[in-house]
Amino acid sequence: MKTRKMDWRWLAVGLALPLTGCVLGSVRQVKVDALGGYEEARGVAVEVTGEVPEATRQQLHESFQRALEARAGRPADATGEPLKLELRVVEAVSPETAASSTSERVAVQARTAFGLTGLAKSSGRLALEGTLLSPEGTRRLGLVRWESAGEPSSLAPRAGREAGEALGREMDFRREDFVTRRAADERMLLTPTALTLEPGEVVVSNDQLLLFRAGVGLGRRVQFDVWGGGLPIPLATGVPLYLIHAVGGAGAAGVGVLGAFDLGLKVKLLDESRYLPGVAASYDFLNVFAGAVGGAGIVLLGNGVAGAGAAGAAGANLQFNLFSVVAAKHFGDFQLTAGAYVLDNHHLIPQKAAITVGVAGAGGEDSGANGGGSVATLPRIPTQVQAFVGAQYVLGPHSELAAEFFPRKPFSDSFGTTGVRWLLGADSPRGPLALDRLRVRLDVAALWVYLPPTQKHGGTPLPLPWVGLGLYKL
Repeated sequence: MKTRKMDWRWLAVGLALPLTGCVLGSVRQVKVDALGGYEEARGVAVEVTGEVPEATRQQLHESFQRALEARAGRPADATGEPLKLELRVVEAVSPETAASSTSERVAVQARTAFGLTGLAKSSGRLALEGTLLSPEGTRRLGLVRWESAGEPSSLAPRAGREAGEALGREMDFRREDFVTRRAADERMLLTPTALTLEPGEVVVSNDQLLLFRAGVGLGRRVQFDVWGGGLPIPLATGVPLYLIHAVGGAGAAGVGVLGAFDLGLKVKLLDESRYLPGVAASYDFLNVFAGAVGGAGIVLLGNGVAGAGAAGAAGANLQFNLFSVVAAKHFGDFQLTAGAYVLDNHHLIPQKAAITVGVAGAGGEDSGANGGGSVATLPRIPTQVQAFVGAQYVLGPHSELAAEFFPRKPFSDSFGTTGVRWLLGADSPRGPLALDRLRVRLDVAALWVYLPPTQKHGGTPLPLPWVGLGLYKL
């Protein structure tokens, strides 16, 4: 009975390993920066370094070079100096004894699939790291990491082939790109950019402690997002705010909360080239729910759920189609964006508001509100358009500055943001999950609105704090 249990256990592990290997496997990581500026580079010159027997070194060089050239798609008529590839043998350890039993072979495969080959070197190990460099060798353009348990001399041909193919495929895709995307580059603070999440890249974030987002890259040009939560709104300003996808504002003294649930799809329509900007568009199905305390009630984009000067609306529920389009162009470390949000209120289900005692609805006779805590059916809010411009400047590998501006009419209703973003994370792999794939985004910014003049005070700009935190799995 004990032997049968052991057999079933290893069978279960063996069935699970192929699924895990599809996610991890021997190719631990591969990434390439934009190669559009190196179209004149003629091929790739590969150099193998590290302590390894000459025969193994030759096998690695030949198999890697052949696979890389077959996949990379470098222009055949290029006349410039070739790109450089330093293929370093991180570790080559021969096994103490060959794996003889089924359980030992399964254990070797499991360590390879989970990236744990460094924990039991008695079974042997081969680990490679390839670094792609510019022709002059001063700029890193990409990397590939490969590792597997086993005998290094027998693994060398497969190692060179798999690592070369993985890097070559990514080079082929990046050869016409002129922009290298970093973590969080798909958005600034409140506005999108023309970039999308990479395939399989995942982000989980929170802004202002209330607004949550989860996003995933579905393909080279498509990303999917889910937003949900609430956001505190400064009611005294009466300024309609495009706060991420919680689009709205309030026009009363005090504090209110605007909540939202959003399903969004973003598509990159045009890649940025040497001279042309990148273009992206998105669609979001947005459900907004709101509540306010005192004053003139809830206002969405200048259209009141409860009219100005009334006591207020206790709550409202509305559905929107939110479209956006944005164009972006990089000039070195500086990026300039311009675009617009379009908010359409052709809702699928009736939208209603709970009106407090003695308050008339914003829709007048059509609203059906007659006080006494009644529920009013709201008329469709007219389609709204909000333009925006943004700017971003990269200070270094871990920090950048950003600013956005939302012009409105009258100009005093305009608002904007200024802030700094930090990207924190490891620079080298750690552990089975390669922790250098993780990036933490920290945004600290100010949301600038204009307080209109009163009898006691003149008009003044007011900075409101904005804090965001996100985790990216590259």
